[in-house]
Amino acid sequence: MESSNELYLKHFNRLKNAIELGTPDRVPVILAADSFFARHMGVPLADYINDLEAASRTNIASIAQLGEVDGVEYLVPIIRALGMASMAKLKLPGRELPADAQWQIDEINPMKPEDYDVIIEKGFNVWAQQIFQNELKQSWDDFLWHRSANWPQITENYINAGIVPVSPATTAPPFDRLSNARGMANLFTDMYRVPDKVEAVIKIMTEEMKETIKTTIAQSKPFAYFIGATRSATEYMSKKMWERFCLPNIKEIVETVINAGSYPLLHWDNNWDRSLEYLKELPKGKCILATDSNTDLFKAKEILGDHMCLMGDIPAAMLTLETPEKVYDYSSKLVKNLGPKGFILAVGCCVPLNAKVENIKAMISAATGK
Repeated sequence: MESSNELYLKHFNRLKNAIELGTPDRVPVILAADSFFARHMGVPLADYINDLEAASRTNIASIAQLGEVDGVEYLVPIIRALGMASMAKLKLPGRELPADAQWQIDEINPMKPEDYDVIIEKGFNVWAQQIFQNELKQSWDDFLWHRSANWPQITENYINAGIVPVSPATTAPPFDRLSNARGMANLFTDMYRVPDKVEAVIKIMTEEMKETIKTTIAQSKPFAYFIGATRSATEYMSKKMWERFCLPNIKEIVETVINAGSYPLLHWDNNWDRSLEYLKELPKGKCILATDSNTDLFKAKEILGDHMCLMGDIPAAMLTLETPEKVYDYSSKLVKNLGPKGFILAVGCCVPLNAKVENIKAMISAATGK
């Protein structure tokens, strides 16, 4: 029987091999889940989000019943950090919601047109701090609480279980964060009315994010750095707009993560089909493109198969509504046609709260053969 250290090293090397476009002994499996783990183990969501170290143990206990998983994307529920990240209010179980209700994000889009000039003069972080003090104090307090968790112990819990804690560090491209602050419709209007100001603010945000990334990686040395994007997707704008407002800062953020010593985990929801060719401009064998079921993963394999590791993409609806047999068949199709070289089997985005346990087991068994 393998020791926890031997199991961890096997999973670590399997993931590293896949990311760097080698051919591992089998396709690795990464789980991205949070509330599902709590529901599976009978833990009320209010309790689950109020003790992050205990939440990591809940996750590990759930995984032990599901099958052999190589890594986890979310070490703990990250909802308390998302109010700060998305400049939004939070509704949490046991606080604004019933004790076992799914948490919610309530966007307020606090940025006004005149704030472009303030940010250009003082910086995005300085402007944002004023918003957190005046309009989003609860979200800021939630973030500080999240940051104060016992992260070394949380990480150690996974390592001791033989599981790779894949992406404890998170960020988003500047365009996504600016969209959260300004509101998506407002931002797209601004891109036509004041494009130079939008571009200037995005450049300021990019430089600030790069410094944060370098500091974070130096301090915590994460295996991978989660770069979550939805609103930067090419389906939302013209090629010309995307090349101006999204591509340059995405490249800078990704290259900063790589140069600092971590793998960029491009957790990109929505449809990115039109951007796949551009991803050849990113360093080869260093990134993970993690898509949901909106991007054509088979097309991505044709374009990026010899350049970038792909990860995905079991649809959330399939895990909730379909039979284990159908989940197994689709997962096996991914394993056969996208692996074993440069592919990681995963759920598209995140395991939903009400996913069927037997469906998660079926997904994992398609990769492990167990």
